[in-house]
Amino acid sequence: MNPRILDLSHSQLVELVSSLGEPEYRADQVLKWIYSGTARSLDEMTNLPQAFRQKLNESCQLFTLEAVDERLSRDEQTRKVLFQLEDGKTIESAYMLYEPTETSRERRTVCVSTQVGCSIRCPFCATGQQGFERNLTAGEIIEQVLYFVWLAQSGDQRSATPSPVRRPLTNVVFMGMGEPLANYEAVKGAIAKLNSKRGLGLGARQITVSTVGLVPQIQRLAKEDVHVELAVSLHAASDRVRNVLVPVNRRYPLAKLVLACQEYLQATGRRPTFEYALFNGINDSLDQAQKLAELLAGFDCHVNLIVGNPTPSKEFRPSVARRVAAFQKQLTDGGVSNTLRQSRGADIEAGCGQLRSRRLAK
Repeated sequence: MNPRILDLSHSQLVELVSSLGEPEYRADQVLKWIYSGTARSLDEMTNLPQAFRQKLNESCQLFTLEAVDERLSRDEQTRKVLFQLEDGKTIESAYMLYEPTETSRERRTVCVSTQVGCSIRCPFCATGQQGFERNLTAGEIIEQVLYFVWLAQSGDQRSATPSPVRRPLTNVVFMGMGEPLANYEAVKGAIAKLNSKRGLGLGARQITVSTVGLVPQIQRLAKEDVHVELAVSLHAASDRVRNVLVPVNRRYPLAKLVLACQEYLQATGRRPTFEYALFNGINDSLDQAQKLAELLAGFDCHVNLIVGNPTPSKEFRPSVARRVAAFQKQLTDGGVSNTLRQSRGADIEAGCGQLRSRRLAK
């Protein structure tokens, strides 16, 4: 099978171009076409010699993902896409628009998957119930982002895409299917391409890696020469509750996890964010809020509170408004910086793994 261009490093692409008898600068021309979102095939790269394009087509692949299902939310702010990979397996990605507020700028965010399925098996997560099939390559991760860049540049205004005169993408979050830090090397390679000026040129504050709390990988990430924000899926403030919601907590309990996050802050200067999905009667009590405030006391971090996504399970129901408000007040009174995040795309099954689960069921 021919290699994917998106899986190649810059030096590997230069080597490939040279082996085809072309000058090295052709590699940068190819990358410019790809990351500008204006070419979906090698044949569209019109400033490249036709003979060279033919050789590239014969020796490598460009895009290999196929969009097989797409959903647009009623407010047209969220678009969910189910992609089929070259081997027939499927993954999900989402594109979300956030209007500017008094405290935040306008954001155009792509949420990418890093694995087919997931081995963590969180009981409230649709992906977790699918089991793990395989890791994605760096190229397959990057291609999810580029699909939405191309969509924006193509001027498709009937869906969640920006005006061509605006920047089509401001943020990438590794929060889709899979555990990003369990696919460490591919995720690291994708981040490098997102950071690179030859790629999308995104800065540290524009890329977020989410993890359930793989402590050794968090410690390793803190030492890497890659620049990202760290988000940790906490979802509980006691080991008793978290052991149920996030089973990997049995291996890396809260004390070890929070310590690793504090070390990440010290090593990088970037404060971690803790994600906390609220489920009615499970982890949204005032006792859990108090324990969370105690757990994070004196820690320069931020908590994103999210009302849990509806799931087929009767056990995991989204927390009701009065319990959410009481939880947040308790957390704020305890001195913990927090934000109640808006849930996006419930009407199109935008929760992680939901669209794929429906297709697998069919």
